[in-house]
Amino acid sequence: MDNKLREIRLDIGMPIAELARRAKTSRQTIHAIENKSRKSISGSLMFRIADALKRDEREIFFDHHVTHVEQSA
Repeated sequence: MDNKLREIRLDIGMPIAELARRAKTSRQTIHAIENKSRKSISGSLMFRIADALKRDEREIFFDHHVTHVEQSA
């Protein structure tokens, strides 16, 4: 899964263990997400990580080039 987790975490100077603690997950999980070796992530974990970093989850986990298009019925 493409993301900016490591970049954002390092920018604010938060150790991986601290992020894991705040997001209520393991260091191994954070490491796997940062290294893009984890192919998917639950919405719940996404929100906990974003909350721990005080960022919007879209800033961390979604490509800014993706747009939302409304479809008519």
